[in-house]
Amino acid sequence: MSAATTLQPARGFLPPPRKKPPDPVAWSRLAVRCFALAAAVIVAWTFASVSVAAVAVVAVSPFVALASVLATRTVGWAAAMAVPALVMAFVRRRWFCRWLCPTGLLCDQAGRVGLAAKRRAPPLPPLGHWFALMTLAGAVLGYPLLVWLDPLALLTSFLGASWGDPLAASTLLSAAGLVAVLALSVAAPGLWCMRICPLGATQELLASVRRYLPAAKKTSLLGEDGSAADKPRHAGWTLARRVVLASGVGAAWAWAVGRGIAAARGVVRPPGAIDEIRFRGVCVRCGNCLRACPTKILHADLGEAGLSGLMCPVARFDPGYCREDCSLCGDVCPSGAIARLAPAGKRTARMGLAKIDVELCLLTDNRECSVCRNCCPYEAITTVWSEEEYTLAVKIDPDRCPGCGACQVACPTSPVKAIVVHPLR
Repeated sequence: MSAATTLQPARGFLPPPRKKPPDPVAWSRLAVRCFALAAAVIVAWTFASVSVAAVAVVAVSPFVALASVLATRTVGWAAAMAVPALVMAFVRRRWFCRWLCPTGLLCDQAGRVGLAAKRRAPPLPPLGHWFALMTLAGAVLGYPLLVWLDPLALLTSFLGASWGDPLAASTLLSAAGLVAVLALSVAAPGLWCMRICPLGATQELLASVRRYLPAAKKTSLLGEDGSAADKPRHAGWTLARRVVLASGVGAAWAWAVGRGIAAARGVVRPPGAIDEIRFRGVCVRCGNCLRACPTKILHADLGEAGLSGLMCPVARFDPGYCREDCSLCGDVCPSGAIARLAPAGKRTARMGLAKIDVELCLLTDNRECSVCRNCCPYEAITTVWSEEEYTLAVKIDPDRCPGCGACQVACPTSPVKAIVVHPLR
């Protein structure tokens, strides 16, 4: 038998398939995404009160940054953290999703479970484009509609839920967003990331803008081999129509919600909070301020201010008051809903105004009491002689009172306090 014959495979026998060599780029991308997920978890659980670390998880999102800048008309240092991702969105389509997004990594793994169960995503239009455009158009009017749908905000809120009572409604709602996204990824693999996620859609829209720049147009006319490349017909018109329609719907929706908020009952917000309409839209419900507050006076709103304010922070002065030397809530806010304040700025960052109920005040019954006056850190409360009541009465200087709640906490009347902080509206 010749040597050539011995090299021939036997009839009916196929050589074993060669193993595909590992893709170094894919492995590198997986390692970077795992590191990003680990970093987000560590930051949310360990460094919730460290401003730079707590802000970074959400602030790197181009979707949150654009909505914040358009709504607040300012560019803070938190918004500047999204500049690298914004630049890369022009260069590489969905670069942030493929390399850094920790929520995307979790969705991919959840999608693997769905694919193993032979689940498939239904063919849906790009809803994420509509969500992103509606939100940014609403931001121009001061109310970003769906900025809280950002996947990084959902992840931060979920991780922060471990700090609260596991059976509390606010804790369950904080965790519900990410749980819903992962459940959707199992039921319909890839649907969230490719069709719904507004952060991924924002990157696609930015890449589309680059495609229509003069230099990009010239390059797109040629294929990889230098020949003429086919270009989808009416692609530019489809994108322009989507931008116009989604922007119109978003602007009308934001205007209607703003009218409703203006007529709604006010609540006490954290110090440095922007005006109520913009606050409800710009707040991403990440929970950073709730966890950073040292006196635990900030709580998630469960409908007290209406549906548009759901899960936004509200101040309640049951456990303590807003300390005059603290500005952590603004330091850890990633969206600009709560402005960063210097300690001296607490005097002008008004949360509300303390008001006295003379029917409940002990001085009205000719009983000695000066607790509220003595505990006020801003010297906004004095006692004066009232000729009408012929007794001492409490007087509050509205120019000095920032609504910190120290007087309300110290007031000895029970169960109803004689002095209470009311919203500014």
